[in-house]
Amino acid sequence: MFTKVKLIVVAAFAVTTGIALRASEETQRHPSISGHGDVVQLPDAVDQPRDKSKICVDATKGGPRDRINPAVEKVARFVNIYSGAGESPATVRISVILHGDATLVALDNDEYAKRFDTDGNPNLPVLEKLRTAGVELLVCGQSLAHKGASHDDVAAQIEVAVSGLTVNVNRQQDGYAFLPLH
Repeated sequence: MFTKVKLIVVAAFAVTTGIALRASEETQRHPSISGHGDVVQLPDAVDQPRDKSKICVDATKGGPRDRINPAVEKVARFVNIYSGAGESPATVRISVILHGDATLVALDNDEYAKRFDTDGNPNLPVLEKLRTAGVELLVCGQSLAHKGASHDDVAAQIEVAVSGLTVNVNRQQDGYAFLPLH
């Protein structure tokens, strides 16, 4: 019995390692969001991106203040998956609501630099690429107020919503798939 278990573990390791090696050999791609959201094209994989998909990303997690928030990087990956990781590009509508610990990702360069002693907001260049790619970017007005920021502190590419709750409910009523990033 011990030998069978050991053999299974070794085989599983070999299979997963082989898959990882093949994936790393593939060229990482950035079909829509250059420099962010690495994807590998997998035209023969099952469950290809469906055209006209709608996703509501609920971003609540913070991150290191001097680097891009992990949720922002993941949204770049989602855009790149739909635009070039599958057999063919698929259209997708993505709404992102920043709230909770992700709220201050929405600040403009000056306010972000004041609050976090940085050279500006490292998220803004990627957020601008996302907006240009058609991603709707929203910040929770309730969270913004609770964190001591005003509408005037928000970067131009981000709209202030009444709340994260209302965005999530409204988008789900509009047929968006809810995707929490906590």
